[in-house]
Amino acid sequence: MMSTKNKGMGVLSQNKNLIKLYVHPENRMAKQSIAVAEASKAIKEVVNLSEVKLTETQWADLADLLKLKSPKELINFEHDIIKDKFGDETPNIEDNEALKLLTHNQDVLKHGIAVRGKKAVFITNVNDIMQLQESDTNDITIP
Repeated sequence: MMSTKNKGMGVLSQNKNLIKLYVHPENRMAKQSIAVAEASKAIKEVVNLSEVKLTETQWADLADLLKLKSPKELINFEHDIIKDKFGDETPNIEDNEALKLLTHNQDVLKHGIAVRGKKAVFITNVNDIMQLQESDTNDITIP
């Protein structure tokens, strides 16, 4: 686990031997996705979003790695924080507002994110991490 001081968080890692998980501990898939990453031959690093604060640039980089059209696609608009702030209507916010919202309320992240090298996936089920498996090896086995 990383410290809360944002140490080493300047630029997202692009190491193909490292699976980096960006998860909030309240996310239902967090523990399962960590277990799958541990079964991989790759090095695993967990970024606990309840302890480590990502910058707007880092959120934008994650959106780019996920090939999203907008950082708004990172946000769970059904989250209580969003409902309290904007009411029941899905807010029409600009990309820079979405990045600010994520920076200050990281628990509104729609799904955890797994990154390996230049590939990233949303973690909606444990098999999503399998997409980051090296194509020439069987380096991830489901425990």
